[in-house]
Amino acid sequence: MYKKWLITLPCMILLAVALNTGWNLIQSEIWRSQTVDFLDFWAAETKDDPGFAVDKQQWLITLAGADNALDKMPNSPELMEMRARVLNWGVQKGWAISETEEPMELAAWQQSILQRPAWPYSWSSYAQARSQRSLIDKQFEAALFRADQLGPWEQAVMENATILGRYYRGWLSEPLQLTLDNSQQRLAKLYPHRVRWIEKQYPLP
Repeated sequence: MYKKWLITLPCMILLAVALNTGWNLIQSEIWRSQTVDFLDFWAAETKDDPGFAVDKQQWLITLAGADNALDKMPNSPELMEMRARVLNWGVQKGWAISETEEPMELAAWQQSILQRPAWPYSWSSYAQARSQRSLIDKQFEAALFRADQLGPWEQAVMENATILGRYYRGWLSEPLQLTLDNSQQRLAKLYPHRVRWIEKQYPLP
């Protein structure tokens, strides 16, 4: 009887762990889905109406959803990135306040990068997040260089490089400006309509 119990106990423990993991995954997915729906809605509304403003209460609910999703799956780089995207919206309205020296959304992007360092979108978005804070510094430039190295032909990376390269022309180091200009040329070959739109939105001085 004792031997049977020794064999059964580990199986029961493994089953309990599996059930708990599965339940956490389900809960995390529910919160993730809700958060992504809000992010997609905001992006669509902004595209249709540049004057669209996110409601603070809605933003707080979305941030809480992102936190809940990450709480259930704390090592997920996708969820870390999702939370950082929510925080980015708060930065635009001055809501993402941090009690530490490192702004909340920048810390979130850094965590995402640490979990998935070869993902070019995180590096590109981190650079964009720093630009929202007017932090055009070595970390900003390093992030853009890294994004270009990891995803030189990714549309989102090329578009962000093109926008930042035009907006901050004259503020960037010569090697970075050349890198961003080359990215714009690649974008023009694949998506010429997007380049024309960006040129209208971000005319050179």
